[in-house]
This record gives sequence, C-alpha cells and structure tokens, in this order.
Amino acid sequence: MGATSEDAPSLTASAIVAPAVSGSHILRIEGYSRTKGLGNGKFITSETFSIGGHRWHLKYYPDSRDSKDSDLISIFLHLDHAADRKEVRAIFTISLLDQNGNKVPSYSKSSMLYCSFSAGRQGTMGYDLIKRSELEGSGAYLKDDAFSVRCDVTVAKEIFTKAIPLPGAGRSGVVEQEQKEGVVEQEQKEATSPPVGNGV
Repeated sequence: MGATSEDAPSLTASAIVAPAVSGSHILRIEGYSRTKGLGNGKFITSETFSIGGHRWHLKYYPDSRDSKDSDLISIFLHLDHAADRKEVRAIFTISLLDQNGNKVPSYSKSSMLYCSFSAGRQGTMGYDLIKRSELEGSGAYLKDDAFSVRCDVTVAKEIFTKAIPLPGAGRSGVVEQEQKEGVVEQEQKEATSPPVGNGV
C-alpha cells in the first residue's frame, strides 16, 4: 500500500524578527559664550523630537553635568514619553559636528549596546563630549560663537515571529513547472511530426 500525504514527514519554517527604527536630531548652540556660567549640573533642553514613536529631547550642559570638572561640555539624551511602553531600548551616538556638518570621530561617543530608557528620572543618558578649552581653541568646530552636535538613535521595536517559505521552496516549484511544460511541449511536437517510413 502506497504512502499518503499524511504519512510523509512535514517541514515548515518560521523567523524571529527583531525590528528597529532609526532617526537623528541636530542641536545647534548659537551664542555659545553666553551659555557659559550657567552653573555646574544645569542644562538647557532642545526642542522635542520623535524617533521610533517616542518623544525625546537633548540636554545641553555648558558647565558639565558632573561637579568634578566644570570645563567639560556634556550632552545627554532624555526620553520624554514612551508610547504604550514602560521601557524603551535604544542605541545612541552623540557627535560633535564640524562646520561642514560632518561628524568628528574623535568627539563621537556611542553606547554601542542597547540601553534601557524609561520616561522620567531613569530616562537620561549621555556623555561628556568635549572640553571647553578644546572647543574654543579650534575654528573647525566653533565658528561665529556657534557649534552643532548630532544625536543618532536606534530604537528596538517589539520582537515577533512569522511563518516563512522553506529555503528553495519557490525554486523547486518553478523547476517542477518547467519540467511539466517541457513534457507537454515534447508531446505536442511528436503529435504534429510527420511519420517516417521506408522509401518505396
């Protein structure tokens, strides 16, 4: 008795998908010299921006966030609001820009790994970006009393699974169809070819 389709072993495939959404925000500080002296640990906020469906802003500390060294300029990323989620996982990079709008590699700092942000006091992370003396001593970054920084953010979205076609399954179907068409074409040629007989 022949095997039925129910007896044949089945093979299926699925994928675990971990999507992410990326975005960037540029903050320009104009009148830099007039922001100095604001006070250690005090900051000025950027406009709010949206990345990954969540609201963020940057915090600019002209006199450092840390009381140990007020000569540092600090930039921190803050999560304002998490849409439908208590925690947001994100990778971020904060970079100083030159006058052409390019990132300065020596003044670019990245979290490298995903960090957990939650709206509120636990939603702020960032870096001491550059010493004020180094910024002021270089015309490549500070010009007309202004400079810019850029923050790149990649937000991890909810992981999900989905069914996917078997590897090569699509091609095997095409090959099978081509084989069937080849057989039909050959049969048609044989049916229309004149018979070959012995000469009289």
